[in-house]
Amino acid sequence: RWSQCQPGYFEVERKVKANDREYNEKFQYADNRIHTSKYNILTFLPINLFEQFQRVANAYFLFLLILQLIPEISSLTWFTTIVPLVLVITMTAVKDATDDCFRHKSDNQVNNRQSEVLIDGK
Repeated sequence: RWSQCQPGYFEVERKVKANDREYNEKFQYADNRIHTSKYNILTFLPINLFEQFQRVANAYFLFLLILQLIPEISSLTWFTTIVPLVLVITMTAVKDATDDCFRHKSDNQVNNRQSEVLIDGK
């Protein structure tokens, strides 16, 4: 099932029989739930930090912070670099969390819409 969600996966053919749930379930096709959110509670912090440090500016300030921890080469305290870095990362994380929360709500709204299902042709 996971391979069906990967980019570049193409089904060659799909066999479906109308009103035969047992037959259709043995192929384990992906369901048709909408999933546009990027994070869940466990993955938010690691994925968000990884994405943020992919940005050159954030990685640069992290590098400066590491250099400022070495007293022999630093003329300023580490505090002068960590405060702006933490502020930018925190503000971006709050924005990303808010956006993803709205995506979760939208996904739940779409996935919980009432629909008609044929059972035994009725």
